[in-house]
Amino acid sequence: MNLTIKPFGRVNPKVLEHLCEELHDMAEVSLSAPQTVPDSFVRRNRDGQDQYLATEFEKAMAPEKGDRVLAVTDVDLFDHGLNFVFGHATIRDRFAVISIARFGSDGPEKLLERSAKTAIHELGHTLGLYHDDANLDCVMHFSEKLEDTDRKGRAFCTRCNAVAASTLSRLGT
Repeated sequence: MNLTIKPFGRVNPKVLEHLCEELHDMAEVSLSAPQTVPDSFVRRNRDGQDQYLATEFEKAMAPEKGDRVLAVTDVDLFDHGLNFVFGHATIRDRFAVISIARFGSDGPEKLLERSAKTAIHELGHTLGLYHDDANLDCVMHFSEKLEDTDRKGRAFCTRCNAVAASTLSRLGT
């Protein structure tokens, strides 16, 4: 599988480097040129902070090459019916987005770890995986708060790995 990582906004280069390393086992990774978050994106102001609708990033990623495209941004995201999201992807689509806006308040190590887990989780959705509420260690376990992300593992459980492997084999990986 070919994966393009597309930065939006001012994303820490160490995060992008870390994601390229972490996702190398899953895909052949390339890094696209950074882009500012388009002014045309739907956003709202919540408690004095701008939040962007997560699905808006799909439009801007459409021209990017790759079997999968992962947007990484430093702006806060929301989705319909949710106050905020760490990331978003549509099941079996080629696009995913993660936000690092809420990840780094307790140090650079946590920022990198949370970024990797969230990227793997969202890419899992693009491979056909749903949330794994039965397995707290699986990276596909839903994260409602940072503690959930910190508690779960960075890998797919056996069941999720089988589904992901099946999709990856169809993509020629």
